[in-house]
Amino acid sequence: MDNYHVLKVTNVGPTNKNPARVKIISERFKATLIIPYTNDPGSISPALPTAINYLTAMGFEFIGQGEGNGHYYLISTTFKNPKKS
Repeated sequence: MDNYHVLKVTNVGPTNKNPARVKIISERFKATLIIPYTNDPGSISPALPTAINYLTAMGFEFIGQGEGNGHYYLISTTFKNPKKS
């Protein structure tokens, strides 16, 4: 069985000090990133394309995605800590 890097993507609602954002958690490295949304008006959830675009620019490659209870999951063949990239 192949091994992959799983990244959990979640919408983060706005606060009094911050606008809505996207949280990316590397399940392998236990690293958390919080990034701003990018505009993607055609998306059901802007969190997923925002995370994919951000991580792809960092050199990540993806082979799949999934949905969970209020989260999205990206399946990557890239094994690096996104917080240190």
